[in-house]
Amino acid sequence: MTPADFQAWVALMAARGLSERRLVKALGTGNNQITRWKRNGAPEYVGLACSALLNGLRPFARRP
Repeated sequence: MTPADFQAWVALMAARGLSERRLVKALGTGNNQITRWKRNGAPEYVGLACSALLNGLRPFARRP
């Protein structure tokens, strides 16, 4: 996933009302990683996860 694609996905999800904080949680990563993916692009598996979230798949609930 290119940097532009990832940035567009973040913007699209924000337009749907999801904060970047919720996206971090849904992708199971940290804020710093999101920043890196915006700058350098994201691996293919992240692109697949983004696509799934965009199409309504709910992330699994994490247990403490």
